[in-house]
Amino acid sequence: MTYNVIARARRTTRRRLTAACVTAAAVVGAVTVAVAVGAEPKQTVTSPAGPGAPARPDTGAATAESAGLPSDLGWANVAGISVPVSTQSGPRLTSDGQARGFAHDHAGAVLAAVHIVVRVNPQVGPTVFVPTLRTQVVGTDAAAMRVQVAQAYDELRGPVGVAYGQPIGRLYATLRGYRILSYTGDEVNLRLLTEAPDASGAPVLASTELRLRWSGADWALVAPVGGTFDQVVTAASPAEVATFLPFIAGG
Repeated sequence: MTYNVIARARRTTRRRLTAACVTAAAVVGAVTVAVAVGAEPKQTVTSPAGPGAPARPDTGAATAESAGLPSDLGWANVAGISVPVSTQSGPRLTSDGQARGFAHDHAGAVLAAVHIVVRVNPQVGPTVFVPTLRTQVVGTDAAAMRVQVAQAYDELRGPVGVAYGQPIGRLYATLRGYRILSYTGDEVNLRLLTEAPDASGAPVLASTELRLRWSGADWALVAPVGGTFDQVVTAASPAEVATFLPFIAGG
């Protein structure tokens, strides 16, 4: 779910990063992109109650549509973000930094959304975001999104001296919840609630609306308008936070 949750850069090009979907701080303005040079995007599975699992938010979202998250829900670390994983719902394939093979149901769509948006961030490096964008992002703005992410990667790696091809750094964000807006079997609209620190270190919550489409074999992200998440990320008010469900087994 960042799902973005990395901080938006002060420069215009950085503000337009796809990172906006995984960074809560991105919606509140000029915050420096938080990167730790040398962090590698990799997965280490932990137990549901392990240190990588986000704390359950006090959402009180009794009326929200549950995805029926699987009972075997666990957590994996991808570029600094804890993301949900499951043998039942996916991803079933995680080679070469990619995540594929999600169940064709509500839970599979929610998990696919989280994994794809994390992997289209420039910080994870082109060995991860290039194939993810090529094979798991669809729609009329998919090409624009590929250009945006590639440009953002070059903008970010230069100042910190990262060689092309390497990840730039970890993503400082935490998934806090999800909300399914609509589900037809072949397409789903949902929102992810994410938390990230702003420039002062204070936590900021953001809501990001995402659309996924069933390709016939797996879920794919429909690229947002213009190839960026600028128009679908909003600061989450306490009232909106209350509409989200937490990422818990069976939730």
